[in-house]
Amino acid sequence: MKSRKLTVIIVSLCMCVSVLSGCGSTAEKEQVQHAAETQTATAEPDTSLEDGEYTVNVELEGGSGRASVDSEAKVKVTDGQAYATIVWSSTYYDYMLVDGKKYTNENEGGNSTFTFPIAGVPCTMDVVGDTTAMSQPHEIDYTLTFSFAKDVSFKELKQTGQVKLSYADQFQIDEYGNYKLITIVDNGRFLLIPKGVPVPADVPEDVTVLQQPLNHVYLVSSAVMDLICQTGGLSHVAYTALKEDDWYVQQAKDAMADGSLVYAGKYSAPDYEQLLQGGCTFAIENTMVTHNPEVKEKLEELGIRVMVERSSYEKHPLGRLEWIKLFGILFGKQQQADDYFNKQVKRVKPIMEKKSTGKKVAFFAVSSDGTITVRKPNDYVSAMIGLAGGTYSLGNYTDEEKNALSTMKMQMEDFYSAEIDADVLIYNGTIEGELTSIDELVKKNSLFADFQAVKSGQVYTTGSNFYQQSTGTCDFIEDLNQILTGEGDGTYRFLKKL
Repeated sequence: MKSRKLTVIIVSLCMCVSVLSGCGSTAEKEQVQHAAETQTATAEPDTSLEDGEYTVNVELEGGSGRASVDSEAKVKVTDGQAYATIVWSSTYYDYMLVDGKKYTNENEGGNSTFTFPIAGVPCTMDVVGDTTAMSQPHEIDYTLTFSFAKDVSFKELKQTGQVKLSYADQFQIDEYGNYKLITIVDNGRFLLIPKGVPVPADVPEDVTVLQQPLNHVYLVSSAVMDLICQTGGLSHVAYTALKEDDWYVQQAKDAMADGSLVYAGKYSAPDYEQLLQGGCTFAIENTMVTHNPEVKEKLEELGIRVMVERSSYEKHPLGRLEWIKLFGILFGKQQQADDYFNKQVKRVKPIMEKKSTGKKVAFFAVSSDGTITVRKPNDYVSAMIGLAGGTYSLGNYTDEEKNALSTMKMQMEDFYSAEIDADVLIYNGTIEGELTSIDELVKKNSLFADFQAVKSGQVYTTGSNFYQQSTGTCDFIEDLNQILTGEGDGTYRFLKKL
């Protein structure tokens, strides 16, 4: 065998030297090219997996043939390291040796069970199992082979679970073994396939296939950038629809400064050529793209799969925040996303359990034409005010334009009538820029001087980052609760007092 390998190496070197010197024949050049192609085709498979849990096939060879292991094994990947859990057909295995390290039985009284690190999937490894079934313990050599099933049909997939959502109702994630089926209200279904797992046959036309890892992503929806950053998934995003100066998410701003995140055109006019040259195959849009359906069609025509997120349509503010679970799963950061979300909910639970203060809160901005832009009473901002212990009401005013927007316009006279007695005024600094003083507000319209909140000095502003800072939900609720109850030290993270 060694002499054969040596001969192949010598022949290959001779052929390469011949080609480099320009003296090789056409046949020899073709042989070199064929050899290179063969080498590429037979290269070691990439066994690395995204963080998560998998079900894989496992085969056992060796021993007398009487012992076996369950044909399926659970594999959990944490920080890039895969750990397999196998279950023997016997209760007599007390330990295993894997790469020289000893692992003891985890299932005392039941079939012997072991968890140990593996290189990934697929992989083959030699192990030792110690059995006490005979008169004396015996160490027996075995070979374990881990692999994914090659022939899978979508129609035969069986649901094994569902990602738990506590507040969000605009998306759903069903688990089918190694696969996750994502459903977004009015915006389609997506089959998420982990790296190394085969694409099922017979996938319906209305289901978009997403194969991990999802890299070189074009992120158009600026409201979810903050969520992605909190999961540690920013490295998967290469293109954005905002320029550096338009970002209020610092990590995104820094990424644009160092060139790892690049502007690729706004949502209505993306740079298709740039996206294709950069290897982009996935775009995350918000519902603004529905105003330019030809953009979505063109992206999909070019092979760039499009997901339209609807986080802003969540009526519960924690539902909007819970979209972090979806992005965590997309980018292999599910545990980080779950941990962050649970921590945020824990922060505001005590506030949510308090009785309402009954105090009235107005949330608004003054447009350049003098009209007042307010949030509709049933959106997540009005819900945040309610969770903080306040009341959001526009009196008897109703929205005449029955559209899907979360904001609506009011004439100053109508706003005056509805909100003159408000206990707290919060100016939305996202729309026309944040205010610096109450005088600046009164200059916009002298009628503001009559408002109860202006007279009592209870006027606040959000920063320009209000819309993009999706993870500031709990900061906003805590700040406003302090204002309404008078509790706390008066230090605010999200609101600024004028």
